[in-house]
Amino acid sequence: MATMSDHERACELREQGESARRANDLRAAKKSYEEAVALLRNSPDKLKFAHAVRHLGDVYVQLQDWSRAEPCFVEALNIYRSQPEARVLDFANAIRGFAVLKDKTGKPEESSGLWAEAGRMYQAEGVQAGIEECSRHTGQPK
Repeated sequence: MATMSDHERACELREQGESARRANDLRAAKKSYEEAVALLRNSPDKLKFAHAVRHLGDVYVQLQDWSRAEPCFVEALNIYRSQPEARVLDFANAIRGFAVLKDKTGKPEESSGLWAEAGRMYQAEGVQAGIEECSRHTGQPK
């Protein structure tokens, strides 16, 4: 019987993390995403790693583990900024997550620019919910 590759296992763990988040089981989500990130860290698929580490950052925000959340967003954003083939929506979602973190940690001056940047990306993609959320945070019209 063939064994599962690290990449396949990481994808499975990411799906488990997403399911756990939907069920509001943040501890299980954290565990799944942490394992997926560890497996993908040295993967040639940098965008898959960026997606997983961004989701881990989101979970850390939900758990109010600010010091562990920030490096996740920084790492994901560095990858998205360096990969021209990155999906705009994935990039926007990572910026949005970082903006949420900055808001929750009392850094509105840092979050404002992030909300504006994410809003432009959501606008380009036609994602109305994202446009509206960013507009609420920046005070800009929709």
